[in-house]
Amino acid sequence: MTSGAFRGRSRHRLGLVGLVALVGLTLAACAQVSGPPPRASSPPPSSMTPSRPAPTAPMTPAPDTPFTGMAGQGLGVSPDGLVRVGLLVPLSGPAAPIGQGLLNAAQMAAFDAADDRFVLQPYDTGGSPNGAAAAAQQALSQGAQVLLGPLFSGSTRAVGPVAARAGVNVVAFTTDASAAGGNVYVMGYLVDDQVDRVVRFALGEGRSRFGALVPNETYGQVATNALRRQVSARGGQLVSVQTYAPDNPDLREPARALSGADAILIPDAGDGLRAAVNGLAYVDIDAPRTRYMGTMLWDDPGLWRESALAGGIFPAPPRDSVRRFEERYKSGFGTPPPDLAVLGYDATALAAVLARQGGGPRFDRATLTSAAGFGGAAGIFRFRADGTVERGLAVMEVQSNGTVAEISPAPLSFSGGGSGAGF
Repeated sequence: MTSGAFRGRSRHRLGLVGLVALVGLTLAACAQVSGPPPRASSPPPSSMTPSRPAPTAPMTPAPDTPFTGMAGQGLGVSPDGLVRVGLLVPLSGPAAPIGQGLLNAAQMAAFDAADDRFVLQPYDTGGSPNGAAAAAQQALSQGAQVLLGPLFSGSTRAVGPVAARAGVNVVAFTTDASAAGGNVYVMGYLVDDQVDRVVRFALGEGRSRFGALVPNETYGQVATNALRRQVSARGGQLVSVQTYAPDNPDLREPARALSGADAILIPDAGDGLRAAVNGLAYVDIDAPRTRYMGTMLWDDPGLWRESALAGGIFPAPPRDSVRRFEERYKSGFGTPPPDLAVLGYDATALAAVLARQGGGPRFDRATLTSAAGFGGAAGIFRFRADGTVERGLAVMEVQSNGTVAEISPAPLSFSGGGSGAGF
């Protein structure tokens, strides 16, 4: 299952955004490098002129021998002095393009942030729970001190117990909060965080009466539950929740029941979102007077041309740093990154920074749940005690010309500094 390990090299600076572990470290300078490491199968593009020597060819992981270091505590280095990090991603099967994107981004981060003791060891999960469990077992037998991935919630649940028996923590890419807990931390964009961000913004505008028009499916239910929690916790009022079948083009009746709300959550995309906003507009619940609120499903330029959506808001990672990551990825690999690839970058950069701690790598619970958190290409983030992630997100507003504008920037810290987005 191993696809060839990537060995880090000595670094004098971090690369894309200066991912920072705020546990005795200060903010690093935001210096860019000219490109990610080349793929082993091809020479670097002619436009790529690294400012330092390119990494050596991928090295083969150690033989399948049990690891006898301090991986169970997330501390110390292996007997050979290396710090091994297992990357569990689907490199075969239907999700292989996403898995390859995560791997490419992870190699970028290792190139940017790792020293010469750091070894990134990728393993193919095949996109299945059984494949993920087998990949985790192999990674652990080859000395992995922390596991990054897998991608899916079912695979994450399969990997957690395998890693727990070895005393190793897991930082997974899933967006399913229920997969977190124990030794498992989830890195994906959680719906609860997304809803919280737009609710806080609406409250800051003086709005207090919330409603929801949601598809009658799992994602809609998750978003509705998040809205109930956030509105209740922040002193607002939930006046009505209306559901609809995803294939129903006429939503005028459920829309009428939301006439008392001054902010309405619509956690949908595509034709469902278009039907929802048009139904609201038909009964004179329009965006100038009522804030339409979405989730990251709205981050799709194809939707912004819908005139009824103008004035609606949705959360997103900080635009500038994500754009820099995307440009570097495309320059190095020839194609735009998959949507989740940035998580591979941030997780690996986090591991690389924690591997360089004084006294040895720190992948333990206390370090991973540092209250100060970490900063990456997708913005600041920190892990809660229950294993879920909290992120600093911006608020975007859909404009009448079919574009979006950032109307509330992402915070720069969890301590109330930076851009002041409620932290």
